[in-house]
Amino acid sequence: MSIDAYVGSLEDRARVARLATVDPENKPHVVPVVFVFDGIYYYVPLDEKTKRYKVEDLKRVKNIKRNPNVTLLIDEYQEDWTKLNFVIIHGKASLVCKGGQDNGLLEKAHNLLYKKYHQYQTLGMGESCIKIRPERTFRWRNK
Repeated sequence: MSIDAYVGSLEDRARVARLATVDPENKPHVVPVVFVFDGIYYYVPLDEKTKRYKVEDLKRVKNIKRNPNVTLLIDEYQEDWTKLNFVIIHGKASLVCKGGQDNGLLEKAHNLLYKKYHQYQTLGMGESCIKIRPERTFRWRNK
């Protein structure tokens, strides 16, 4: 299996990733996220899990509005280090909101998220998500 095919399967089976944004002081802000990939964009939901802040007040959302440069890290740890692998996606992020010009993409993202994460059968998806347009991708596999 080629590295692209192998890591592509990692994107399908990975349950969590880390999203890095940049704050106004140019410091990184990293949070664990769930995600889906439609072959063009990565989508990170801004769902209705318990949060301390409203969606628009989340640090990652504020950071993206100020600076759309983000990094998404998808990795798979194994105790057998010969099986380690990861993909790093550098891209531009934007917000997709209900009723916005990308409303069709929000529905598409929600459908993909419903299929990947059974938790969304009972948890609200929210009215927005983060869309990441990959610009540069680095894939690594220890084999």
